[in-house]
Amino acid sequence: MVSFCEGELVMSNLFKLVLIKNDQSAQYDITPVIGSLSWDNDFTLTTALEFDVAVSDARFPIPESIMALGDMVVLTKGSDEIFRGVIVNESRKGRSPRSYVAYDFSWLLNQSKIVIQFNNISATQAITQVLEKFGLEIGSIPSMPTLIDKVYIQETPGKIIQDIIDLVEKREGYTLNGEMREGKIYLEKRKDLVIKGSFQLAENIAPEDVTAAVSEPNRTLSIEEMRNSIKIMVEEEETQYEITAEAKDDELIGQYGLLEEVIKIDAEDAAKSRQAAKIILARLGRVHETINLKLPGDIRFRAGYLFDIKEPVTGINGRFIIVSAKHKVERQVHTMDLELSLPGDVV
Repeated sequence: MVSFCEGELVMSNLFKLVLIKNDQSAQYDITPVIGSLSWDNDFTLTTALEFDVAVSDARFPIPESIMALGDMVVLTKGSDEIFRGVIVNESRKGRSPRSYVAYDFSWLLNQSKIVIQFNNISATQAITQVLEKFGLEIGSIPSMPTLIDKVYIQETPGKIIQDIIDLVEKREGYTLNGEMREGKIYLEKRKDLVIKGSFQLAENIAPEDVTAAVSEPNRTLSIEEMRNSIKIMVEEEETQYEITAEAKDDELIGQYGLLEEVIKIDAEDAAKSRQAAKIILARLGRVHETINLKLPGDIRFRAGYLFDIKEPVTGINGRFIIVSAKHKVERQVHTMDLELSLPGDVV
């Protein structure tokens, strides 16, 4: 490996960014010339990595031709790989550091439009076909027996996969998380996994709980998304509809007034309409809560995990689901901005 480093890093838990040329001809440890870097993770499959390169760094001058669009970058911390993807944007402004944006390889799923037909095959087979067509490695995909019998015309692969996932979640009654790890796509059933974060100021100091260093807490309560009456509607013919189930919360109606939602479902799902009405009412019939806060960074924090937190100033107290996590590293100092919601508020 060609490296800008003059020696090996002493601490084993430092962040490291490696550039790999598109033709695999060389790779470089560019960590010394990185000013800051950040990555976002939410419920979308694709993760973006942004970083700045100090091209005028006198200690580690970077050759003009080292970095190019299409090259790959790999971000690690110790032995853990955090991100692997391709550079898609470069920005230069005078003598300021150059800014780069890289996306993991699931980015390819939103850059093309295709025509594809599925003839009554399982959702697992259909998604596998799409991923293999674009050369994306599969880590794991659960068994999804829902049958797909549909033609997609001029749709992006990402939208096709999302349409299949939406159908699976409706028919099979669970939610899927999608993410890339070490260059492979993983589709997994969302689990009630509680994460407890920690941070370590130095290798010779014991780790501390991230909740001991909460900053910039912001708690928002709202009834804008509340619905206290749910009706399930089935389309019988093109212009005829039938209400097949209804669920309501009289206490909430008396307190806030009638806030009604009508949900249209397919005829083949009509038998599940009563259950669906109860589930939707349980999710929407509440005061919705959103939390934003900053914590010391922990690379394990990703969308979909549950997190227990108590913050007395704003009254934050309970178990929340991570909706998004924006991580930032500057001079090896790692922080993260989290958006949290009540688990029932996230479908």
